[in-house]
Amino acid sequence: MPFIPTVSLLTSVYQGEDYLSSFFEQVQTQTIFPELELVLVMNEPSSKEKQLANDFAVRNPAALQVLTVPLRETLGASWNRAWRASRSPYLVLWNVDDRRVIDSLQRQLATLEQNPAAVLSYGDYVTVPAYGREEGVRRHTQAYHTGHFRRAFAQGGAFWLFRREVADQVGYFDEQFQVGADLEYSFRLAAKGLQMTRCEGLLGYFTDASQGLSTREGAIVAAVERTVTQLRYGVFDKVRKDYLDEARKMRLDAVKNAETWIPLGDYLPEHASYVERRKWLWLVGRMRNAVRNGLQSIGLLPLLYRAQEKHLKRDI
Repeated sequence: MPFIPTVSLLTSVYQGEDYLSSFFEQVQTQTIFPELELVLVMNEPSSKEKQLANDFAVRNPAALQVLTVPLRETLGASWNRAWRASRSPYLVLWNVDDRRVIDSLQRQLATLEQNPAAVLSYGDYVTVPAYGREEGVRRHTQAYHTGHFRRAFAQGGAFWLFRREVADQVGYFDEQFQVGADLEYSFRLAAKGLQMTRCEGLLGYFTDASQGLSTREGAIVAAVERTVTQLRYGVFDKVRKDYLDEARKMRLDAVKNAETWIPLGDYLPEHASYVERRKWLWLVGRMRNAVRNGLQSIGLLPLLYRAQEKHLKRDI
């Protein structure tokens, strides 16, 4: 009988030599490892990366698909490539420089199976300053609320488990996005009104050491893509004018999938009118930016952000 996985791990690798060995070990420690397949998209792989992947494949021939991309592509494109090649009903985003609690996938899978109306499971994680560390800042994710998730990346994207058929409702990741494809996709799910559900307990450790694909690109790319998402989904009060010119170079009205541009309205027919009704938030944004700039000029902005992080769980 051919192996039919329950869960497919979608992983994009670019200059991941320092993490791959440990990542493969982490995958094998998952309590549902016998039910997993790993779809590994290797961007411009080095000889060492190829060898590490081959060693894992020799030990686990049914559990690995390797897709090689000779020229580096965006994170959205790699995730889509892995998504289309995957074989299971449930998908997971797992970066090679992040670590998971050994039963996290099992718990998330159970959470989705117990909530058939939900399309995605998320949960708490700890942001750590270096790979392998466990001391850091815990992200206490909130219970799902459509209104809140339409305005904030309230659950992060590093520890998702979701249903593959959600593509039938909102499509795939937007391949315009180099590092923020999960951010945009989260907003698209919420704009569609699809349900997400929170898994109890800690899921893993997110490495923020300015080395991962989503962090080493620098703040500018992330800020521009965040601005694109805010413009696309009418979160005008959070837009920073510094990034508007670059953000408007990307298409707001369409999602890129391979070489095809799909109008956002195909997935969200009422979305244009929703965004139009929210244009009044531009005024709120100007007032907000004026206050923020004033606080920054007198050195109080970092204190405000720390207070927000502690008491309001500020999201982007």
